[in-house]
Amino acid sequence: MNYRWIRGLLAGGMLLWLAGCTGGPHFGDAQGWSSDQKREFLHILGTDRYASLCGLEPIYQKYLQTRDSRLLSRLLVGYTKNLANSCIDLPSFEAAQREREARKIHTKFTPYLQSVSASSLMAQLRDGRRVEDILKPYIPPTPQFDRLLSVWHGGGLSEAQRRKVRLSLERSKLMDPDPTHWQTYFLVNIPEFRVRFFENGRLAFVSDVVVGKKSWQTPIFSAAMKYVVLNPTWNVPDNIARAEEIPHLLRDPNYFKHKRMIVLRSYDLDTTPVNPRSVPWRKYLRPEWKKKDLPYKLIQLPAKGNALGRVKFLFPNGNSVYMHDTPAKSLFKRKIRAYSHGCIRLARPIEMLRYLAQHGYLSKDWTQVEEELKSWKRHNVSLKEPIPVHVGYFTAYVSQGGGVQFFPDIYGYDQIMHLKKAQ
Repeated sequence: MNYRWIRGLLAGGMLLWLAGCTGGPHFGDAQGWSSDQKREFLHILGTDRYASLCGLEPIYQKYLQTRDSRLLSRLLVGYTKNLANSCIDLPSFEAAQREREARKIHTKFTPYLQSVSASSLMAQLRDGRRVEDILKPYIPPTPQFDRLLSVWHGGGLSEAQRRKVRLSLERSKLMDPDPTHWQTYFLVNIPEFRVRFFENGRLAFVSDVVVGKKSWQTPIFSAAMKYVVLNPTWNVPDNIARAEEIPHLLRDPNYFKHKRMIVLRSYDLDTTPVNPRSVPWRKYLRPEWKKKDLPYKLIQLPAKGNALGRVKFLFPNGNSVYMHDTPAKSLFKRKIRAYSHGCIRLARPIEMLRYLAQHGYLSKDWTQVEEELKSWKRHNVSLKEPIPVHVGYFTAYVSQGGGVQFFPDIYGYDQIMHLKKAQ
């Protein structure tokens, strides 16, 4: 028998097996950790590269003492969850939000949470994947995360500034995690009273805004802008009708006429208007009607004094919030601009409309849009493709150039958000 030939065949097979399609077999300990993976993850933990060690410090210290790989596995799962869903103590925050609602403060903060499977993480580890590759899908796609992280790891900040940076960084982890929604998008930063439009990551347009007052806070969420309305009507929400418009009418019988408001039995403009004098308005201000839908709806027709101005930008959402023009231009001269009932009023609405039209985002060109604006009649203009709108809350914001600015905590989120305590 040709043993030399057999030895050669076996050696060749062994070489092929060692090389394999992925660089060879993975040799790990009982938990699946290779020495390279341990070294890589310990460097991430030692520098807290992604600011996600919060609450895990005791486990980390215990691992350094014992070198028990089971602890390292717990750290991998915990670190990934903190990266994906923030270091904010969410149960505590949600309890604080409920307490605010009980005090008649309209507030809503939508966290976009990701599912993190411990078994999936460990399977990837046993397959020999680099730890950075395992963490990568959970790294927040918003550019603010990377910029705030850089500032956080830098120096020169006071303790108060570091807290603002850290909480803003954590809130970036709770935003929409879909990377495709952070290429061309709008970002409204509530504490800054500003909206930015980014095209493929490049800043293209900026406008100052007015946001919700402290008792009617603009919600924090993401949605997709789908169309704009020229010369809009304003469908007055029942709560605003009860709190403001009906009391005005009771003091001045001609109030609706001056405001170009009509009364209908629904928000359908094709229905027959109702004579305001025939409605028992005082009845609907009684406590028993507080949580009921009003049987009559108020609609303000297009006009110079319309509460929504000349244009509104709609991104359908369950919060009934949108961006729009406003006749109250003087408010933009103020530094703190929290005056609305939750919607976002724009300082430069026509300029934003023109930009979208001239750069091909709308289904009509600027000439058509301008003509329809001049008609003083309502027109809908759809977007060719939806544009993501992210309403965020950054009391520390880092520009594309790396400069960091700090803003007042107008809704008190910095006060009621706390990092997770040690496990």
